Amino acid sequence: MLLPFVWTALTAHKTWKEIHRLPITWLPDNLLNLENYRKLITEYPTLQWLGNSVVVSAAAILSSLVFCSMAGYAFAKLRFRGRDLCFFGVLAVLMMPFEVTFLPLFLMASKLHLVNTYVGLIGPNFMSAIGVFIMRQFFQTIPDDYLDAARVDGASEVQIFCRVALPCSIPAIVTVAVLKFILSWNSFLWPLVMAQDESMMTLTVGMQTFVQLHIVDYCLLTASATLSVVPLVILFIVAQRWIISGMITSGLKG
Repeated sequence: MLLPFVWTALTAHKTWKEIHRLPITWLPDNLLNLENYRKLITEYPTLQWLGNSVVVSAAAILSSLVFCSMAGYAFAKLRFRGRDLCFFGVLAVLMMPFEVTFLPLFLMASKLHLVNTYVGLIGPNFMSAIGVFIMRQFFQTIPDDYLDAARVDGASEVQIFCRVALPCSIPAIVTVAVLKFILSWNSFLWPLVMAQDESMMTLTVGMQTFVQLHIVDYCLLTASATLSVVPLVILFIVAQRWIISGMITSGLKG
């Protein structure tokens, strides 16, 4: 599983001749060769692409946490007409491939003049069906006695949600945040059609620049791929304890 990532990271330190050398060699001649990264940053708007990815991913995380936590709490702890039917609709969205809704979403965004805007790039990532499901499953593990005790003390539903439910759901919140970051950071198809200007491209779309019709610049392609993977690896290492806890208590365990 790790072999392609190791190969990509090592290839990012090779020269063009080393990449096409036969027989193939694993290690570069100079492991400290950073020429590909220097060229990637100085000759291409890589930092701009990286900044766009950070903005889109951060906005997607914040919006998803707000809406998913509120929806998950409502589905888990509130009683209202049509609740089960609405939750079934959320599950139906999970079963539907993004490609099915891709064209209608793009037409809507185009008519609203959201092409080449951050709002358009974030678009479908404002909300997450899997996030609603995770939060709902986790909130169901919170005993109703905690909430009833807060109601007896005179707390409103908003206060119960903010002061009782949310502090107990940190593992689920971290899980949703990490999953949403991975999905939005690695998103390619939607940013590809929405970012028609080079300055609005995300890092995953910008990597496509190095794949031409008759030639592929493997030096810069592997360097940019390695650069895009580093934030995901760091995030998972830092948050893995909460991710595992959130998945165990939210019904995602095997």
